[in-house]
Amino acid sequence: MDVRLPQLSMILDTETMRKTLWNGMFESASVQNRFLIRQCDIIQIRYKPASSCMVSYRLNVENVETGERGEQILCGRAFPDGRSLPQWEKASTQALVQPRFGKPLIHLPEVEMVLWSFPNDRKMHTLPASSHAACSTSSIPPNWVLAHVGTGWQVADTKSRVMHYVGEHTCTVQTSFELIHSSQDTRQTLTIFGKTYYNEEGAQTDLVMRQLWDSEARRSGRLGVARPLWYDTRLKTLWQEGIQGTTLENHSIETPASIPLLKKAAQTIATFHTTPLSNIPRITMAEQLSKLESVASVLMRCRPTCRPILAPLQDRLIAQAKIISRGPTATLHGDLHMKNLFLTHDRIALIDLDNVREGHPGLDLGSFVAGVLTTALAKQVPLSHMASPVQVFHQHYHQQTPWGLDQPTLAWFTAMALVVERAHRCITRLKHNQQEHLEALLSLADRISESLSLDSLTDGVAETDEMSRQP
Repeated sequence: MDVRLPQLSMILDTETMRKTLWNGMFESASVQNRFLIRQCDIIQIRYKPASSCMVSYRLNVENVETGERGEQILCGRAFPDGRSLPQWEKASTQALVQPRFGKPLIHLPEVEMVLWSFPNDRKMHTLPASSHAACSTSSIPPNWVLAHVGTGWQVADTKSRVMHYVGEHTCTVQTSFELIHSSQDTRQTLTIFGKTYYNEEGAQTDLVMRQLWDSEARRSGRLGVARPLWYDTRLKTLWQEGIQGTTLENHSIETPASIPLLKKAAQTIATFHTTPLSNIPRITMAEQLSKLESVASVLMRCRPTCRPILAPLQDRLIAQAKIISRGPTATLHGDLHMKNLFLTHDRIALIDLDNVREGHPGLDLGSFVAGVLTTALAKQVPLSHMASPVQVFHQHYHQQTPWGLDQPTLAWFTAMALVVERAHRCITRLKHNQQEHLEALLSLADRISESLSLDSLTDGVAETDEMSRQP
């Protein structure tokens, strides 16, 4: 419940929104009658309590006259009472392109919502042009692609598709080229990804990726990263070569068979941390503590029932920060979790390098361990099963770096990440199963913080395990 956004329950009900969007996305009743929305799914939520809620919908649309079916993505924001109209009027002055189905811009006053039809986007104004550029490579690849594959190659076939769309932030398109060499009668497949940004972040990511690609760690085979190909300043789009494989998320790391994977992950992260980069921003402990205060305030406001455990936990984490070792300065991934560790052939590569920073290595390690524990809670895997994998990961990382990261330090950063990242997402993502885990996450963070040890995964963990199973 949010008194300033009372429409939340409606915009998160896919059946209600299927009917509401059908009424709002077509120009007239006669046009509306030609189309049916067969299915409506929510693919993304970003909620700011008492402010706004961004939702992305994936619609399966059918033209009843032609039988044509296709997908249409809508990304919109719900606003407090009376604020959607001026937002819609402002958006109406922008140049928009015609989407595959329906209007480019939709106003739903009954739920105070304004929606943009893909490839239109509230913030990514270059997305229509960059999406067109990705598809136009199907006939004539740009010069930088030809320069990459060498002379004598011709395009036999291509395919392009949207792989990942984060409304108002980024959009990643995959394009695969089937190439044939005119003289040698040989074929190869080149898969590239174009990632469009709403701001200039892509230029910074391009600089980071080029330094990593040229680094000794990458050239020696110790570090796996995607190869940057081209940054289009005009379209704010970064093109990079694809990596074959699967994310670590697709592997059950709670099983003994995962131990070799965790060792490789630890080695990759240690190598990344010890690869120096220039001109990257720094994240400080003070910033992390400030974030803790901000997140704790949001959590206690949205879920007052968590105050009894969160208020003393916050105070303890702030007090403990004074005794946590300063540690070395490492090159941090900045968003380290199993989806961004990519198993390719016999090694693990790092992907999604938009948040590379320098700072305490515990920030990355705490994020990774917190992600592992959150996944275990979601799968209802007893946390005692995670003690050995976490220990193996920590020990192998420790062996691969010139610095030591003691267990109390890792425990503190893990507890911080459980609150600042994982518990916070239970609120901002509004996913039902994640909200159920909020109290379990805070309880686990409290246990780890109180002992400053990850041994709590095996000592007295039954209470946390039982909480994670409650409906």
